[in-house]
Amino acid sequence: MSMWRAWIAIAAVMLAWAIAPGCDGRTGGESAGAGGERTKSIELWTLALKGRPELEDYVRGQIAAFERAHAGVRVVWVDVPFREVDRKLMAAAAAGRAPDVVNFSDKTYARFVGLGALRDLRDVLPGDPKAVYLPGALSLCEMRGQTLALPWYLTTQAVLANEDLLSKAGMSAATLPKTWRELREAARAYRAAVGDDGTYLFSVPLGHESDFLMMLFSDGLRPLTVGADGRLRSNLMDPAVVAGVKAWVELYREGALPREAATQGVQHLTDLYKRNRLAVINFGPNFLNAIRQESPKVYEATRVGPAITGELGRGHIAVMVLGVTTQSKEPKLAAELAWALSSAESQAELCRIVPVLPSTRATVESDLFAMPTGERAARMTRPELKLAQAQAIAAESLKSAVAFTPSLAEWPDMRRAFEDRIKRAMLSGEAVEESLKVIDEEWTRILAAAGGGKEAGEGVLPRGDRSVER
Repeated sequence: MSMWRAWIAIAAVMLAWAIAPGCDGRTGGESAGAGGERTKSIELWTLALKGRPELEDYVRGQIAAFERAHAGVRVVWVDVPFREVDRKLMAAAAAGRAPDVVNFSDKTYARFVGLGALRDLRDVLPGDPKAVYLPGALSLCEMRGQTLALPWYLTTQAVLANEDLLSKAGMSAATLPKTWRELREAARAYRAAVGDDGTYLFSVPLGHESDFLMMLFSDGLRPLTVGADGRLRSNLMDPAVVAGVKAWVELYREGALPREAATQGVQHLTDLYKRNRLAVINFGPNFLNAIRQESPKVYEATRVGPAITGELGRGHIAVMVLGVTTQSKEPKLAAELAWALSSAESQAELCRIVPVLPSTRATVESDLFAMPTGERAARMTRPELKLAQAQAIAAESLKSAVAFTPSLAEWPDMRRAFEDRIKRAMLSGEAVEESLKVIDEEWTRILAAAGGGKEAGEGVLPRGDRSVER
């Protein structure tokens, strides 16, 4: 598809969202039941949950409970693969048939906010989100002074460290650095100690599915800033930001990070760790099961500890959200379904089934995520104990963690522009300042096209440098 045709397609979808209230689409409609009674139907889309019987049973159980509590309401569940949700949702919207409730990842949710796809939930929710959800998770859902989604389940990092590899360089999991800055220096020391043996202390994705900008925000740096006029401005040429980017690019050029850091995404971390080539990864504790199954020797050598953080001392949260579309004819029912799915009780049940983390205060503080000790620990197998310890460590970090992802509809495009040019700089040797100048110009163009950062204000930017209430 040409760029012109792509823009026409996007414009058509935006028009579809705009005229949604008058459309004749199926979503939220009424139909006659078997006995002639009127039945309201709402549609729920989730991401990649089908295929695992325990997850399918969980979702069907939640839907059944919701239908029992809402007589005459039928929930239609559609599960969509990750890679297809954007295309399918845009096609449905263009036809006036968007679902009522949609599950988004934090990396794509803001794009649909920019298309006008999600409605403000403040007038249709049955309770106060601030009293239920962790502030760091809820902050991503609040944009333009509105509540445009609810946080569902989360993932955050813990350190998984291979003691066998660390010992080669005279290091140990107990003495690992706690910040990215310190870890960069340790990576140089590791490389000096082991030489070019194909192993590295750690890696991060920098040029694809990048953590680069997240790490800058977590260090208290501001790639974006708010101008005197209250609008967002690119701040990439700030000397502190330039120095922060240089530190990572230089580490890569020195050979202290694997080539995959520039060319591959998150998957390379797990691949290299299982192959005994990375001593440390900052990753979700759910990965422990895969290590145990595929690399038993690496699993036995793995120790778990608190996540590496930036200078602000706060971990990053990846958030799955639930939003209600503007095409829903039953927004109150749709909001109640999103509220029920993301409730403390529902999330506790989900977390018992799969090793994810909850977004609700009550679930995080429950016994489910307490560090296993005494009789509880004694009843566990070694794999169960290691996973429970990792989840307890990760859950504790959630209380102060932040979604270091700006609540900005243009962010996916800005992130892509950053990744493409930084990857080029890492591989070609182009001066970092020159690369950032090009990205700065592109960011300025993107923000101007969006109305000069009309969504601006401090609420758009990650709040890791401000108080996060427990």
